[in-house]
Amino acid sequence: MSTLLSERRQPIIAPQLLDRVPAQRATPIRSARHEPAAAIPSHPVVAPRANWSLMLGLIVATLREWRRRSAERRELAILDERMLRDVGLDPGTVYYEASQSFWRTPRDWRN
Repeated sequence: MSTLLSERRQPIIAPQLLDRVPAQRATPIRSARHEPAAAIPSHPVVAPRANWSLMLGLIVATLREWRRRSAERRELAILDERMLRDVGLDPGTVYYEASQSFWRTPRDWRN
């Protein structure tokens, strides 16, 4: 291994990136440094505050909807075949709908 190192007489030099020609762009890059001073706001941008009551209301509405779906699927699962015929559903359809998770929206079986 020492002979391999001694045979190499020239140092290893990385290619000089400054020697390369820069690529030409079809459209120049615009940045904030090139914008006029009037276009840049002098005050920091403030994000709007979260409306916690609205967010809490949406969460509660979602939980109520999930609970309603779960109750509807439980009630649908306990119907007998005579009642299902009256409604116009077959047992396979009821089994499929009753086995769905509460967060899944129910299918419209009337089509």
